[in-house]
Amino acid sequence: MRADAARWCAPEAMNPAASAFQFIERADALDSVDRIVSAFREVAEAYGFTALALGELPRPQSSQLKPFFISTWPQSWLETYVEEGFAACDPTIETARFGTFPTTWSTFRERANRKSPGLRVLDAAAAGGWPEGVVIPIHGPRGYRGAVTVAGARVRLSPSDRATLHLAALYLHERLRNLLQPESLVERQDLPRLTDGEVACIEWLIAGKSDWEIGEILGIAESTAHYRLERAKSKFGVKTRAQLTALAVAHGYVRL
Repeated sequence: MRADAARWCAPEAMNPAASAFQFIERADALDSVDRIVSAFREVAEAYGFTALALGELPRPQSSQLKPFFISTWPQSWLETYVEEGFAACDPTIETARFGTFPTTWSTFRERANRKSPGLRVLDAAAAGGWPEGVVIPIHGPRGYRGAVTVAGARVRLSPSDRATLHLAALYLHERLRNLLQPESLVERQDLPRLTDGEVACIEWLIAGKSDWEIGEILGIAESTAHYRLERAKSKFGVKTRAQLTALAVAHGYVRL
């Protein structure tokens, strides 16, 4: 482990963006699944989340979890989940499959019909001590779909906190997927070819700059900066800039 990986500050002690990037740097220096998950839990627990699950989404018409699946939920909850057939109606799965941004369980409750079978899952989780949660969709190349879900009892999540959790979760998922399923990933030669201009724009995007600011820094038009980032998203097959930055860091296109 790099020495600087041990210098860790709690998320509440820094601005949210710094919290996410510190986690990414720390996770990049670790090669143990347990340690990487533990590092992410330090970020999540600062916002009240005590349970975590992540992995590739089950295929439609199947209740079987795929090999890439990690959970810190108690074994009793996992057994209940399987026995009750929750995978067939779990709203977090559908939300992750079709959404792109983090969604809270309370948002699903607000939108759901009172007879929605998905409420059974959330009610059971609440009875177990996790009344609130957030699902972070993971969309990747070649139609890959995954998710990171966190849950807790007393959740504190501002818009900036949600952005922090989003970016950290994206990198967590990609880092663990690289460790656990390297044979299932796109081979290096099949990864998208980014231009120097696209990489430069991603680097400044990670630094928190807007399209206009990136244009000023690189001496290009704001519309050009926007176009380069959108083209990079298209090459990776993702829909959000958070997903773009996580993949660009995970595959070595840029360094923090």
